[in-house]
Amino acid sequence: LVNSDEITVIGSLKRMTSSFEKSVKLAQRRADAWANKEPGGQLAYAIEETGAGARILADLVKSGALFDRVLPAAVNSPLLFSHTVSLYARAAELEQYVPEFVPIIERHLPSIEPHLEEILDQWEKIEPHLGYIIKNIDQLAPHCGPLVKHIDELLLYADEDEVHSRYFPELLEYIGYFAPRLDNLVAKKHLTYLRPHLPKITPHIMQLAPNVDRFTPYPSVSANADVLVWYFGWALQTPIIRTIVQIWFRIPGVPMFCSWLATHLPKRPVRGQCAGIECFTDDDFPTVSLRRGLKTKAAQTVYLWRRLKAEGGGLWNKWRG
Repeated sequence: LVNSDEITVIGSLKRMTSSFEKSVKLAQRRADAWANKEPGGQLAYAIEETGAGARILADLVKSGALFDRVLPAAVNSPLLFSHTVSLYARAAELEQYVPEFVPIIERHLPSIEPHLEEILDQWEKIEPHLGYIIKNIDQLAPHCGPLVKHIDELLLYADEDEVHSRYFPELLEYIGYFAPRLDNLVAKKHLTYLRPHLPKITPHIMQLAPNVDRFTPYPSVSANADVLVWYFGWALQTPIIRTIVQIWFRIPGVPMFCSWLATHLPKRPVRGQCAGIECFTDDDFPTVSLRRGLKTKAAQTVYLWRRLKAEGGGLWNKWRG
């Protein structure tokens, strides 16, 4: 029989091997990218990253942070050394942020280390938003795994202009609730569908968030959230009625009924001239899928009938005569 200690050691070795392989692949991709820029690019890449790595270590030693802060934190993440190749591959890009990273390493390295390869691999997407991430690292770090995994969908919400940046504080406090549910939400495309309607949803987020799991199978609710909020948003803001609505949401079949409403309520009062735009997929609601299926079959039948008339015109005329 294999005891638990052996299982732990085997699992750690597998993780270490996987991380090291990913590190090598990342370094190879970076070196190949440099090679495509100019002759001798790989050598220039190695010189730049080596120089950046040396400067980082020298600065950490000079400030005392290496032995006083970084290495003591690394003791709690013994697999950190398996990421050394990927850290080397990004050394030049990481250099300017090292002073800000030291406190993060102290507090959150055990949460970040298992996902370090994914973070470094997606660095080009993450770096433009690094200021916001560092500022809110205490809320984000415990959930960095699912956040990095679904970064493409989450970047839809990463507006940097003055108008949309106000949504971050309101959504940030729910990050611990939504992060474990991102796999299901992304699979049903809720994040993509919901983004255009975020201004209308944000004031009701406190009432809607507890019901996410019940509505996840129905993406048409997110795709037509503006319609539902226009008709029923008042109920979520009225003290007594919103309590009744919360109870109503828990009744089996209500999420499906809301999905039906989302695709059948008149949209012109909400969207004006854009009312004819369909914001749902074929799988959103059964009656929508059926209606589209019937339209498709009808179109195919008309096409085949016209083709029969065109190709068999003689037989057709003889039959009519």
